[in-house]
Amino acid sequence: MQPVDSSPQSLTQVWGRAMRAGIVAFCVGLALLVGGCDPNDRVYIRDGVGTQLYTAETASAIELQNIYLEYLCRSASNNVGADVPGCSQVPPNYWPIIVQAGLNDIDARCDSYLAWLDLKRREKAAVLAEIGAIRFAVDALTNPNITGVSGVGLAAISAAFGLANDTVKNFHSLLLQVDQTTVQSVVIPNRDLFRRDLVKYYSSIDNKPAAVHTLRTYLLICMPMTISANINSTVTVFKQTGMAPGSGPTLPTIAAPFTPRQKFEARPTGGSDKDLVRVPGAETIIDGYPGNIRTYTREVIDSILIGLCAPQSELTQITAITKAYLNIWEQTDTQNSTLDGKISGERERRAIVGLTPCPTGILNAFERRTFATAPDVGLLVTLLNKVPLSGELPAAATLTESRNRIALVRRSCFAGKLSKLPDSMNTQVTQDLMRELGLYARRRAAAETPAAAPGGGQPAPVAIPAC
Repeated sequence: MQPVDSSPQSLTQVWGRAMRAGIVAFCVGLALLVGGCDPNDRVYIRDGVGTQLYTAETASAIELQNIYLEYLCRSASNNVGADVPGCSQVPPNYWPIIVQAGLNDIDARCDSYLAWLDLKRREKAAVLAEIGAIRFAVDALTNPNITGVSGVGLAAISAAFGLANDTVKNFHSLLLQVDQTTVQSVVIPNRDLFRRDLVKYYSSIDNKPAAVHTLRTYLLICMPMTISANINSTVTVFKQTGMAPGSGPTLPTIAAPFTPRQKFEARPTGGSDKDLVRVPGAETIIDGYPGNIRTYTREVIDSILIGLCAPQSELTQITAITKAYLNIWEQTDTQNSTLDGKISGERERRAIVGLTPCPTGILNAFERRTFATAPDVGLLVTLLNKVPLSGELPAAATLTESRNRIALVRRSCFAGKLSKLPDSMNTQVTQDLMRELGLYARRRAAAETPAAAPGGGQPAPVAIPAC
């Protein structure tokens, strides 16, 4: 073994080489750390979200938000080209279309992020390999058996490279470590679920704040913190319960902002019943109310009105109108109802609260079941025209175009055979109306069948039967 040169000049040169290597390692670590510096860190650490509603960024944020909504409004237009008109004022029924354009824009950016994340995950291995190669080279230059550098110097250099190595590992650590298919499995299905659930609340997106909230909530699905939380919750649930992955909470809430017409079934805990808002007249449709007001909160009753397709005005005072809508639902869904004119059990309540709002042009539960998925109303038009009234509907008439004749039929000789409805509901199709129309059509068809007259004479004139 060769003796180590311990002269002051030799030690100075060796220490200089070690220090230079340490500086190189420190620079590598520092360069990787710089990407994590954020000027807002100090503010968030000191003040958190803050206590003031207004901040210096409020005005600029609102301005940028308006510019973005203007872009979405132009994107939602059916016009194509450079002269697409702007949207200085948006009508309430146009906001859902703007939201749809925003969802498409967020999808495009989310797809780009997922592609970038996959690229970074692939690059991560190359970066770590490069750091390892540099570390190997420095170790070779500063090996104690060659240069005589003390263990303290080696520890400093090793710590510097260890810091650089850990920094790369911790950058989007979870999202870069899990398989790309795992990330996609918690983003893509959640986007689809969000869009499906949003269909229930489209009619409530009739203003700018509701539209902004919807877009912000959808954007959360593709944010790193949400993806990580979904993955962590899925793993936690699987470990604790043995349920399949995907059992954890995955979808941000979208129903809460759309007040007062929201699908909500929360049961308050704590407090007193007197603190809960009582809906006047609710006892006429809910068995045991207000004794069960903790179950039938104002929000739950609002969801019941939505499920029954009753008007929102009934939330201030339940009247015979809601009672009629409930009767129509009970006659339509006989599997879940008890046909007693009241919501008298958990099964009925859950069945009604789980219903979607009536689509445009559909006015009650029977129409939703009969015409929502099969909009052909040709049979209804034919049956209505069988009733001897002035004028007939065109064969291709729509449900909306048939409303006036429905009201005429209800006020004709059918009135005594049909359930009494409030005047505001006389244009609606109900199960008993369809049944009576069908019975009358068969009687009329039988009467119109020609019968041979005695002695071979002319058949007797056909008498249109009374309904």
